[in-house]
Amino acid sequence: MWTMTKKIIPNTLTSLNLLSGCLALVFVFRNEFEIVAYFLFFAVLFDFCDGLSARALKAYSALGVQLDSLADMVSFGVVPAAMLHQLLIKLDPNLLSIPILGIPLYGIPFIVAIFSALRLAKFNIDTRQHDSFLGLPTPANAIFIVSTILAAKDYKFIEYILSSDILIIILCIVMSALMVCEIPMFSLKINFNENQIIKKHIAQIIFLALSIILIVFFGFAGISLSIVLYIFYSVIKAILET
Repeated sequence: MWTMTKKIIPNTLTSLNLLSGCLALVFVFRNEFEIVAYFLFFAVLFDFCDGLSARALKAYSALGVQLDSLADMVSFGVVPAAMLHQLLIKLDPNLLSIPILGIPLYGIPFIVAIFSALRLAKFNIDTRQHDSFLGLPTPANAIFIVSTILAAKDYKFIEYILSSDILIIILCIVMSALMVCEIPMFSLKINFNENQIIKKHIAQIIFLALSIILIVFFGFAGISLSIVLYIFYSVIKAILET
């Protein structure tokens, strides 16, 4: 009885991740992106806590793995793709009226959702990704896109990038490619039961410290910079370890 009850806890947290993603999607189509950011924050929090609770309670299940990917698909795949879609609409509301090209151009941001699905499916069957990742994790991708969009109101350079439909399309392609590439990315999971925690998780600790500094000084842009730092830091770490 307790074994079955234990599994309910992480699955409930995963379901709350999914609920947060669904509510975020509602506000995406109302163009209330700051509210979207709050719901994305809760989605990330629940996504972190479901894995943490599963490990703490040893409540792993095949259902939990699949449910987690389905929830992540909505919260970290569909939501950022829909935000980019809304940006294109704002830039050119008459885009759909363009013969032949209109609908495909509107649909380009949703390649982010497609490659998020590929990333999640790949993760579920790839035995190499237990302690680290290959490619940018979907939550990191979503955080980068949402924070970058919100940072545009404070930074002209970011506003310039997001005011060009071509650059938005390039952003979609680059972020999609990063999710399925074979670049090793370190995991932020820290096992507090291990000896010499600081020595074994020095990369994570340094990254988190630098990220906090960036966020304090640059706000949403700092969050975007943290993801860029995560990518470069992962690449450098992988090169040094080979």
